[in-house]
Amino acid sequence: MNAENKIIIKSVSLDDARLPSVIYGAIGNPSPEKILEVIGSYKNPDHAIIGAFIGDILVGVLGLCKTTKIITIRHISVPLKYQRQGIGTLLLEEVKKQYEGYKIMAETDTESVDFYAKSGFTCHGFYGAIWQFKVQM
Repeated sequence: MNAENKIIIKSVSLDDARLPSVIYGAIGNPSPEKILEVIGSYKNPDHAIIGAFIGDILVGVLGLCKTTKIITIRHISVPLKYQRQGIGTLLLEEVKKQYEGYKIMAETDTESVDFYAKSGFTCHGFYGAIWQFKVQM
């Protein structure tokens, strides 16, 4: 099933009670405290979270940071129940549309590299605290 025709993409309030359970999947070792800390980090005016909604159900989120002509995707998460329906791709396409002309980058783990590669990103591996990939378009 492709949910594309049913999805509305719009900003998500940091106070939205659904946000912690959806962003959970994009956070390593996601304790309740860490989830709230990550959500709180989006209070910065250069940060934003957009969501994918089917009706009033939040089915995916993408969190980003904007600097001069660079967008860094910090988090992208779609609950397992809604994966493989094109929701992550729709979120990414919305960012590409909103920030046309910007360089788009993301730091991700090995789990998401295929998703980004299929979306047109070039992946460059590097070592940090754990093995991660820098991806850019």
